[in-house]
Parts: sequence; C-alpha cells; structure tokens
Amino acid sequence: MNNEYKVLARKYRPQKFSDLIGQEVLVKTLTNSILQNRIAHAYILTGVRGVGKTTTARLIAMSLNCENRSEKTCEPCGKCNSCLAVLEDNNLDVLEMDAASKTGVDDIREIIDNIKYKPVNSKYKIFIIDEVHMLSKSAFNALLKTLEEPPEHIKFIFATTEVKKIPITIISRCQRFDLLRIQIKDLSEQLSKISIEEKIKIDQEALNLIVRSADGSMRDGLSLLDQAIANENDNITAMSIIKMLGLANREGVFDLLESIFNGDAPQAIKIYNSIYEAGADVVMIFDEMLNIVHFITQMKIAPELKNEIYIPELERTRGQEISSKISMTSLGMVWQVLFKGYEELQSGYHLFQHGEMIILRLIHLYDGPNPDDLIKKYSTSNIEENTALNKKKDELNIAENNQANIIKNVEQKSTNIKGIISVNSYRHFVELFYKNKEAILHTNLYNNVKLISFKDGEIEINSSSISDKHFNRTIAKLISKWTGRIWQVSNSTSNLGQSLYEEDLIQEQKEIDQMKDDPEVKNLLDSFPGIKIHSITNIKETIAEENETIQTSTKKEK
Repeated sequence: MNNEYKVLARKYRPQKFSDLIGQEVLVKTLTNSILQNRIAHAYILTGVRGVGKTTTARLIAMSLNCENRSEKTCEPCGKCNSCLAVLEDNNLDVLEMDAASKTGVDDIREIIDNIKYKPVNSKYKIFIIDEVHMLSKSAFNALLKTLEEPPEHIKFIFATTEVKKIPITIISRCQRFDLLRIQIKDLSEQLSKISIEEKIKIDQEALNLIVRSADGSMRDGLSLLDQAIANENDNITAMSIIKMLGLANREGVFDLLESIFNGDAPQAIKIYNSIYEAGADVVMIFDEMLNIVHFITQMKIAPELKNEIYIPELERTRGQEISSKISMTSLGMVWQVLFKGYEELQSGYHLFQHGEMIILRLIHLYDGPNPDDLIKKYSTSNIEENTALNKKKDELNIAENNQANIIKNVEQKSTNIKGIISVNSYRHFVELFYKNKEAILHTNLYNNVKLISFKDGEIEINSSSISDKHFNRTIAKLISKWTGRIWQVSNSTSNLGQSLYEEDLIQEQKEIDQMKDDPEVKNLLDSFPGIKIHSITNIKETIAEENETIQTSTKKEK
C-alpha cells in the first residue's frame, strides 16, 4: 500500500529551529531564551501568511517539552513521544485552537477551566491560538487576568497576521516576535533545493516567476511549485507558469510600456490586444505594468541591479535600456496614472475597454517637453539668453527709473490739481472743520482729541474721551469729502499725545512768561499789585475779524 501523498508545504515543514528560512533574529533570541531558561509565559508571533508563525509555535512547544533535549541545545530531538505527538497533532499537553472558528468567550472559558490542571506527560501545558486577532472583545477580556498571572506550568503562544487588531492590553502581557518576509534569494534557493530533492526539472525563469508570485511567503511558493509539478510533471517552463497563473507575458508588458513611452498609440493598443488574447487578465496586465515601472525606477536609482542574478536577464536588460531613456519625473507621473487606473479596474466594468483608455491616457499624459529637455535646451543657449536677459534688465531699469520720476512729479503736483486739498498739519486738519461749520466736531477735535501721529491722508488719534462711537468714521468721511482724497483715521489708546487746547495753553503760558520780562509790562504789573496777565490777543487779527463780521452784516441788510 502506497503512503499517503503530502503536499510540499507539509512535507518540507521545518522540524527544528535551524530549518526556519529567513528568520535568523527570531531563532537567535528564542535559542538564547531556552538555553538560559528565561522563557516568557506568553508569546505573540506576527507576520504575513506563510512565513512560519504556526511552525515556530510548534517548535517552541516541542523544545520546551522534549524528553531528550540536551541542556546545551534548544533543538527538539523530534523522536521522543512528546515531539512525535506534537508532529502528529495529538499531544495532550499541547493544545491548538483556531480563533477563526472559536471566537467566543465560552471557548476562552474552556481554556481557563483547563489551566488549573497540570500537564499529563510533559513539563508544560502549552496553548497555541492561531489567528488570535479573530477573538471577540469579551473573549480577550476574559483572557486578561489569566494571561497576566498564569500558573508556572502554563505557556501561551499566539499567532496572527493582523497584530493591530489585538488589544494593547494583550500585547503588553506577551513577548512579541515579528517574522519577516522571506527574501527573494532565500526563497529561490530553498525552492531550487526542493526541486532537486523531488527530481523536478524547472527553468530558472519559471522559478523566478514562482518566487515573485509567492511575495515572500514560503508556503505560497511551495504551493505554487506543487501546482506546477502537477501541471507539467517533470519539466516546468516559464510559459507553463505564465499560463498556470494567468500572468501577462513579461516581455510583452515591457514592449507595451516601451510603446507607451514612445507615444506610439497604435502599436501600444496592438500589443495590449495580443497580451489579452493570449489569456492574460486585464487587471493582471496592469499589475505587471505597475511592477515593471517600479522595477525601472529601481534601476534608475540603483544601476547595480543589472548584476543581480535573481532577477531574470530579460528584465535586467530591458529595464536598464528603458531606464536610460526616461526621466525620473516621467516615471513618477506614469506610476500615478497607472496606479489610479489599476484602482479603477478593481471595481470597474468593461475592463478591456477601460484598459485601452488608461493606455491612451498615459500616452497623451503630457504633450510638451519634459523638464530634462527644458534644462538641456536652457544649458545650450545659456550665454545668448543671459546676454538678452541682461539687456532686457537694463531697459527695464531705465523704464522703472523714468516711471518713478514721473510718479514723483505727479505726486508733487497732485496738491495743485483742482478738487484736491493738501493738509499739512493736524491744526490745518482741525481748522477745516471750523471753516465748514462743523462746530461740535471742531470743538471735540480741538479740546478732547489727542494727536498720536499725522501725515497727509492718514491720522492716528486718541478719542477715548468722546462718547460718540461713530466719531472717527464721521470725521474720516467729512475730511475725505472736503480734501478730495481718502483719509484713514485710526484710533489709539496711547496717552503720549496732546490736544490742540493743551498745546495752545502751554504755548500761551510760555508767551506770558516772556511778556512778563518786557520792561513796560513789568512796570505796569509793579504799579498795580495783584493784577495778572490772563491771555494775549493779537489786535490786528481781532480788528480783521470785526471788519469781516461788519461786511457780512452789511451784505445781509442789502
């Protein structure tokens, strides 16, 4: 009777820590922990699918409970009753639970009830919970206390692909290990060894396609190799892998992108049609285009990739050729449009037609010269342009100077233009309100308003002692009307300024003090003790005002 067939992923599952591929840091840490007997009560193993989380959990369980393990090594013997029972999945002290199917609090309570019982045949009772992020919130809460203070004979090992969905209160009670994606080199070498072991002939190109599709997952790589063996038996070619996975022909996609970069729409559509008719899925075609654009960008910034043996020779040659002809700016724009189109295809209809429109969108993305061409063009004609530019600058400077002189002359003459009145001082400003018979405003401006700053067209005052809240707006409106220009009147809380009344009072006191020193006035003050000088009035101004009043009265009588 023939033995039952095992898929490659199960047949070549690691039996000891040294068999784990691409997880050197994890292996070293666990090895030291086990040898020094510094074993945590709970572990979380996280990473993408197929990198060895469940396998690592079982190896930890085998190592801790191995009956024949030496104190100088962490590797399980794989032959004792405990190790064999774990491998056969019937060890009473190593209990595996799939949280995807047992998510409720009752399932966790079953574990908690089982914790109080000691192991049957081993040193530790170990609970392995796969896809632990699928547990419900109440299930996590039920596990908290037990996870924080478990009995000495209990160990928990959690495995998950989505560690962010696990409550932080659970993560903080565990030692966390992040399993890495398996590198292309390691994955390729392992699949090549297994192919030799299985006596399967496989092209390097076909192996590269499997490794790329596996995307860092050993289990995915082994499953694809298993499928390829079933399809082709003993001779696997690149074309058989392309057909098996429904991939677009890589060389055809390079041709398609080159036609797009050359702006050859008919040729690009023709190549796209041929790839589609060969059986490639539209979404897969654009997925490959994205991968190739990314690869060309890598070649652009890291030319040494042309010597990487794990990249197919076709891709290295074509990638280097295209990257030397296209700028990084153009690659960035192509990537953005391709990625947007790829997203549209995920949920779109009429995919074939949609794909054609995306290709045309890429070709007609930009009709003008790219930045590199403009820089090149500039550098070749730099001297001529600089000469012309300097000449132009000189002409502009002359024109600007002439214009500035004209503006200055206009400003100087603006006060003589009919309808525009220049105001030279704040006193002149206030006198305009007197002349235009705004007595109340004039009185307030003279007696109560303190001047802070003044220039023609702009004044800053302190009018806080005036109760009328529209005072500033009123005087700005009137002075603008009388002078023929817009005035800006702003208010200030500063008390450094003086009102005209205060200014005149101070000036008058100075004049009185000067008059007291006049000999005639001094004799008069001495002759009449007790008299004081109250104010000083210009007789000529008084006579002029009286005459003006008389003339006005005479005109009214007539």
